[in-house]
Amino acid sequence: MVYNNHTTKRRRFKHLSEAEREIIEKLLELGHGIREIAKELGRGASTISREVKREQPPK
Repeated sequence: MVYNNHTTKRRRFKHLSEAEREIIEKLLELGHGIREIAKELGRGASTISREVKREQPPK
């Protein structure tokens, strides 16, 4: 017997655009939180969080 699970959505991953990166930077400067920025851009909070971590200078 073969079980096919066709009820799950296939995710389409795409990179953040340069414009989205600029928006993230500006909103962070204005004091907005990660979740708020994610909601504004229609992205996951983890995506925004990873991008912020990438852009931080090493300690």
